[in-house]
Amino acid sequence: MRICYLGIEERRKYLQEAAAPGTTVENMADYVPKHAKPISIESLYEEYLSTPRLFEMVVEAEKRGYDAVLTGCFGDPGVDAARELVSIPVIGPGEASLHTACMLGYRFSVICPVESTIRSTRMQSVKAGLESRLASLRSLDEAIVNIRKGEESTYRKLLELAVACVEVDGADVVLLGCASVAFAFGDRLAKEVDFPVINGLKLSLKMAEMLVGAGLSHSKVAYPLPPKLEVAGI
Repeated sequence: MRICYLGIEERRKYLQEAAAPGTTVENMADYVPKHAKPISIESLYEEYLSTPRLFEMVVEAEKRGYDAVLTGCFGDPGVDAARELVSIPVIGPGEASLHTACMLGYRFSVICPVESTIRSTRMQSVKAGLESRLASLRSLDEAIVNIRKGEESTYRKLLELAVACVEVDGADVVLLGCASVAFAFGDRLAKEVDFPVINGLKLSLKMAEMLVGAGLSHSKVAYPLPPKLEVAGI
C-alpha cells in the first residue's frame, strides 16, 4: 500500500514509523507544485489560499499510482473538492478526528492553535453533523510557527487545557485541532493523561490504511467529477 502525504519530510518519517507493515508513506519530494502554500494556516483566508496547491498535488498523486492521499491541516481545506478530482481516498485529519471521537466517547473538545481558528473549527463540527457532541473549543493561543518549536512552556499550557476540557467542560475525548500541535506534542500528551487524545496526523494515516485495505473510497455519487472537466475529458 502506497500512501501520499502532502507534507514535509520530518512528518512523513513520523508517519512511516506509525505505518502498518507493507505500507509506505511518501511525499512526492521531487514534484514542484505551481502554486505556493501559506507558511501556516490560521484563518479561512489562508485555508483558501492553500487549496489550489492541494488540488494540483492530489491529481498528481493519483497519476503516480498512490492508493490514498493524506492532507496536512486539521481544517481540511479543499478536501471535499479534491475528492471530486480523483477516485482514490483523500483523507483530512479534521474529519477523521471528529468522527472517530464519537466512537470513543459521548462528547469531545477540540484544542485549536489560535483564537482565529475556533469559529471555523466549530463549523467543521456543524458540517459533520456533530455539533451536539461538541463539549467545547479552547485556544492554545500560540502562533503555529511557535508551536512547531515544541517548547516545554507550550506543552504545559496544552496539558492544562486538555485537562480543563475534561474536568470543566465535560468532554470524554480531546482532539488536537492542529497538525503541528499533534506532531509536536500528541504522543506525549496521550501518555500523560487518562482520557483519549486524538492525534489527527497519525489517525488520518490509519484511516487511509483501513479504507484502502477494505477496498473503499469516497462515493463518486457524492463527489462526481466537475461537469466542465468531464466534458473536457479530464
